[in-house]
Amino acid sequence: MRGKLSILCFLTVAMLTGQNQPFSSYWYVNDFLKWSPKTDKHAVFNVSYVPLAKRFTDTSTQVKKDLSNDPKIISLIAAHTTSNHPSQGFSSIKQYAFPFWQYIDYVVLWGGSAAEGIILSPTSTWTDAAHKNGVKSIGTVFFPPVVYGGKKEWVIEFLQQNKDGSFPVADKLIEVAKYYHFDGWFINQETHGLDARYAKKMLEFIEYYNKKSGDAIELVWYDAMITDGRVIWQRELNHHNQVFFQKDDKKMADLMFIDFKYQETQLEDSHDLALKLGRSPWDLYAGIDIQQKSYKSYAKWDALLKNEKPYTTSIGLYWPNSTFDISKTKEPEDVYKNEQKFWNGRDTIQGPYGKQIWKGFSNYFPASSVVSTLPFLTNFNYGLGRFYNEKGKTVSKNEWHNLGVQDVLPTWQWQVDTMQVRPNFNFKESYTGGSCLELESVSGGMIPLYKTKINLGSSVKIDVVAKGSSRVKTHCYVLLSNGNIIKKEINISQDWKRSSFTIKNQKGVSIVSLGFETHGEGIVYVGEIAIIDKRQPVLQNPEFSVEVFPKNNSTELYLHLDSINRDHVSYHNIYKLNNKGEKLWLGKTASNDYYIPKIMVDYNFIDIVVEPVSKSGKPGRPSKRRIKL
Repeated sequence: MRGKLSILCFLTVAMLTGQNQPFSSYWYVNDFLKWSPKTDKHAVFNVSYVPLAKRFTDTSTQVKKDLSNDPKIISLIAAHTTSNHPSQGFSSIKQYAFPFWQYIDYVVLWGGSAAEGIILSPTSTWTDAAHKNGVKSIGTVFFPPVVYGGKKEWVIEFLQQNKDGSFPVADKLIEVAKYYHFDGWFINQETHGLDARYAKKMLEFIEYYNKKSGDAIELVWYDAMITDGRVIWQRELNHHNQVFFQKDDKKMADLMFIDFKYQETQLEDSHDLALKLGRSPWDLYAGIDIQQKSYKSYAKWDALLKNEKPYTTSIGLYWPNSTFDISKTKEPEDVYKNEQKFWNGRDTIQGPYGKQIWKGFSNYFPASSVVSTLPFLTNFNYGLGRFYNEKGKTVSKNEWHNLGVQDVLPTWQWQVDTMQVRPNFNFKESYTGGSCLELESVSGGMIPLYKTKINLGSSVKIDVVAKGSSRVKTHCYVLLSNGNIIKKEINISQDWKRSSFTIKNQKGVSIVSLGFETHGEGIVYVGEIAIIDKRQPVLQNPEFSVEVFPKNNSTELYLHLDSINRDHVSYHNIYKLNNKGEKLWLGKTASNDYYIPKIMVDYNFIDIVVEPVSKSGKPGRPSKRRIKL
């Protein structure tokens, strides 16, 4: 992690953003200390309002029932450059979206560079998606090596201390995390030229940070700085760096990321030392560098796995968004093929010591789920699209990318019992959003989708919206905790059709898995699954205000929503009315504040409609406002 971010090329969004585009926050230390949401006009667009969902794993529905829940994965994702990262998405489908949340526990929005800024908060849409899946969202503090422009003065500024013993930067880290609603910071100190005084000061800083933040704001430490202040990557937990992880009876870092060039014995020794210090060895994360080659990278599987299980430490992934980087087209179909190879493994690669199988991670880590509360709704929306549909009707023909409105995607992608049915995401069909589930049936088979834990304390209604080849006989199946399987046939025709059935309340019984079974040859598209246990309230007209930034025959908008009842409201859809009174979709948000880029206007006014959407997907009463330009 030697400052590579500053020298890589990313797709530019300069031509796709307006003059008033809000961007994700990044700072140098002195600017960071001056930051205030009262003076940062972009701050409100960087707040996440999606709470951290509660996750669970259920061994009864695991493919490998003996897998432990203790080993974890932290994923350092460089979704964009440090600067100029739009706060709430892009007007392009060719941007990275992450689909395998079920296998990771932490996501770090990786970034920072000497040329842009060294402190980077997670973009709100990434925190939204992470929290929706029960994954913690972490910001980055990066002190680059001197060779990449790092300055020891930045570390010294970071560690400044007031006369009362407080550390103002630590206070600001906590303030920013709490305001933006993310879960902690990754500190990566790789700047040379410091001595033991600053290592001691860093330890005091961490102690202060932990005391002030409590358990609410976590800290991840990278294996680089040692106790005499030098930067020497240990590739293990040892006496040179253990104090940054655990100091006597005080926990220092919640997690420690171990540099990549470890040997098996080093991880074994790290495991043992963590136990000796009274810490879980699973709080140590052995790094795998996949920045350049993604699933074609060489990994030290012998050091990470024994008897096909993690046995020493958890795993840290550096730059797993390389599934996007290595794609020649950057189209979602191609990128998702890379994702499946990366997470599910089995590809043979040429490593430095001969051929090696890329093992992936889905066979070694149990898939977590958050589908335990109702209502539950999915349109298999990947978080991007070439268009936007509502109930099968196209309401926007523009490309879009907004990870904040990504649905909870299937738990198993894809663990089918036969090669005679091939599930996938389809980005050319959609019921609502920009994608749907595609089931290509050759002769048929079972397709498990969602791991669930839904207690049948009351009756539940299950809706499935599908279309496709009527030659494919399709059943939705529900596996109950008592071992019973309920199957209901789904109506399949050329048009989207809704099929509904009810499962009556059964005391002490829960739904543990949901999927499909197909028979026949052809393709079926599934656009929606909804599980509802009671009538949802009618959502009232939202209150909103609009700031306009007209220029020639177009305008940008800031939309601000008031008094959102988040117990019932999931999103708001925003529309423009054309001269025929038809709704043209402008965006969808879980936020209080939303930016709308360039809109073409024909008159000296624009009609804006904002419509709330319930957690069951039902639209509420819309509000309309004519905005004069």
